[in-house]
Amino acid sequence: MGHEAAAFAKLAGVSKAIRARLDETPAGQRPIGNFTLGDVGPHFDVAVRSLDMLRHVLPDLYGDYVDITQGPDVSMMGTAPGLPAEQRFSRDALARLGRRIEEILEMRAHSSLATPIKPPPRKVFISHGSSKDWYEIQAHVEKDLSLKTLELAQEASKGMTVLGKLVEYASHCDSAVIVMTGDDETRSGEIRARENVIHEIGYFQGIYGLARVVLLHEDGVNIPSNIQGVVYVPFPKGYVSAGFGALDRELRAMYDSYRSGSL
Repeated sequence: MGHEAAAFAKLAGVSKAIRARLDETPAGQRPIGNFTLGDVGPHFDVAVRSLDMLRHVLPDLYGDYVDITQGPDVSMMGTAPGLPAEQRFSRDALARLGRRIEEILEMRAHSSLATPIKPPPRKVFISHGSSKDWYEIQAHVEKDLSLKTLELAQEASKGMTVLGKLVEYASHCDSAVIVMTGDDETRSGEIRARENVIHEIGYFQGIYGLARVVLLHEDGVNIPSNIQGVVYVPFPKGYVSAGFGALDRELRAMYDSYRSGSL
């Protein structure tokens, strides 16, 4: 559990404890100031420490939030004549602390600042046909560009259909490199890529966007008319590494590496 989550959990626990104490001691049925330092002092201590932590981890939300009063009510100090003074908290002071904690929790519930945006997965889906060129691409992207990759056959099926598996694992990535090699030949002698590759070109462009899909195209492979006009990186048959320069430019631009210094 992170510091932020721990602070909110502690505040919620203190809020519950305060409600329980106040419910047990309705106004008018217990003398004002009859909560001792040992009774409720820990509630104030935990609340103050938790708010300090939230100011640190969520300054935009809680940085200017005023302090929670920690000390006992001075007017309630003192006991019967002849007995040592004892620090006490009034019922109103405890109720005020409970209201302040509820305000803090309410701010969290209604502010996106309290829920950090999950960073994108920064992982490249590698799609391919029967050619083994993708092994070389995967090694290059992971070693030379320090980007994680995902290839469908390397992942567990977990009882899913091929399409279900594609949908599931595509959600773990935010870009795709598609290797379009000549794996099938028609009766007329036309060299084509596998049908799954053609399907995945459109699928990945639909979920990641046109700018986050790189198509590596082997020379001589037919490009279907329904995807003509798509920008691709050509390479000679058997030399996919010839396209690595252009591939690197695309991936660096995609992940904004020059500005972040991550590649």
